Amino acid sequence: MSDPPTSRAILEAAYRILLRSGTSGLKMAAVAREAHVDVTTVSYHFGTRYGLIEALMDRLYSGPTSEFAAAVRELPGPQERSHAYFQSVRSMYSDPKATQAYFEIQVLALRDPALRARLASLNNWIIHEFADAIAPGQQGFDRARSELIFAAVDGIELHRAIAGDDYPVDDVLALLEKLVTPEQPSDPAE
Repeated sequence: MSDPPTSRAILEAAYRILLRSGTSGLKMAAVAREAHVDVTTVSYHFGTRYGLIEALMDRLYSGPTSEFAAAVRELPGPQERSHAYFQSVRSMYSDPKATQAYFEIQVLALRDPALRARLASLNNWIIHEFADAIAPGQQGFDRARSELIFAAVDGIELHRAIAGDDYPVDDVLALLEKLVTPEQPSDPAE
C-alpha cells in the first residue's frame, strides 16, 4: 500500500533535512516548512517526531528491500540472485548521501530504546526477505548466511565511510560475494 501524497511529501522533506542537517534537524516545524505544510499536518500524519522518524526508517529500509526482493525473485538461481544482491550493494555504496542517512538513523536508533526496537524489527524483516529472495525454501542455513552477509555489508559500509576513497570496497565486496555465493551444483552427466 502506498503512502498518501501528503505523507510522501512530508517524508521526502524529512529525508532532505536528514541529509542536510542530520537527525538533530528532524524537528516537526523544520519538516513542515520543508514540506510546505503546517505543523499540524505533520502531526496528523505522523503523530510525534518519533512517529515521523519511524516512518522515515520504514521508508529508507522497506522500499529498497521490497524492490530488490521482487526483482531478485525473478532471477533463475541462487548464484544470479546473490550476484544481483552484491550489485545492489555496490549501487547503494555509490551514493554517499544514502550512506550518511543510513548512519544518522542507525546512531539515533541505537540511543533510543523504542527506535532501536523498530530498527531491530526492520533488520529482521530485511534478513528474512533477503534469505527468501536468494534461496527460497531453505530457511535454516540461508537465514544464518543472510545474517552474516547483512552484518558484513554493514561493517564494510562503515569501514568505507570512515576510510573514504582509500578503502578497497570493490575488492572486499568481491571477496565476500565469492565466499557466500552458493556453488553451482555439478552436472551428474559430467
